[in-house]
Amino acid sequence: MIRRLLLVAATVFGVVVMPAGQAQAIPACKSGYACLYQWWADREHTVFNGFRSIDCQGAVVSSGRLSGFLEFNQARCSDV
Repeated sequence: MIRRLLLVAATVFGVVVMPAGQAQAIPACKSGYACLYQWWADREHTVFNGFRSIDCQGAVVSSGRLSGFLEFNQARCSDV
C-alpha cells in the first residue's frame, strides 16, 4: 500500500529517482574558455579515473577512463 502511494506521488509530482553512478550530462566547453573534466570512481573523489582538457585554442587532451563521477572546471581564456 505504501509503495503504491509513493509510486503515485512520484508520478504526480514528476519525481525521478536515479541510482548513483548513472550517466551525467557533460557540460559543453564554451567558446573563450579553457575546460577541465575529471572523472572519479567514487563520490569522495579518492580514486581518479581519467581526464579531458580543452585549452583556449581548442586542443583536446584525454587520458584514462572517462566515466564515473564528473568534476567540471572552466576558466576564461583571458584569465589563463
